Amino acid sequence: MKQAAKNKPHQARARVTVDAILEATIRILEKEGLDAATTTRIAEVAGVSVGTLYHHFEDRSAIVNALQDREFERALVLMQDVLSNDNLGRAPRETVEKVVRGLATLYTAAPGLHRVLAIEGLRVASADRVHAFDLRVIAIIRSFLSASRDQLRCDDLEAASFVAYQSVRATMLACLLERPAGLGIDTLVTQVVDLVVRYLVRDEP
Repeated sequence: MKQAAKNKPHQARARVTVDAILEATIRILEKEGLDAATTTRIAEVAGVSVGTLYHHFEDRSAIVNALQDREFERALVLMQDVLSNDNLGRAPRETVEKVVRGLATLYTAAPGLHRVLAIEGLRVASADRVHAFDLRVIAIIRSFLSASRDQLRCDDLEAASFVAYQSVRATMLACLLERPAGLGIDTLVTQVVDLVVRYLVRDEP
């Protein structure tokens, strides 16, 4: 018991250090870009020694992976919250808008980070991680659609879940990577919501 109590302050300090390293990486990605995000620069911005950084992370890729996992978890929490059975009585358009706007908020909070994560996701080493995340999100969507089947155009829930999710994801990531002039976040959300609702919902005007 005493050993466990002694470990708690150590664990708390370690968590603070890890968070400082992750937040420093995000700040560098947003202001200076990926090339500037060396482990030396990250340690400097985080206010820790390079040795301390390497105590927690093997290299920069490990830091990026940790950031990706954190963003995955945030997106999953959002999806589980909005697409819970408690919200089955909500109007379909309202539900879709909450999902799309919630994801847009996550992306726009750190666009530089998400541009890096989108590019990293294309690498062979990261593809399995992204695929596993996608499967979890699609399962959440499929479960919600199954409970809302009477409102849907499509009987193939597997296909509908995949197409709806990937339509939103691909559009959001393309907007992040290409940064089209004149396309603000509100317009993007409105257009994507309309696309998904008209695809999924029966008798949607």
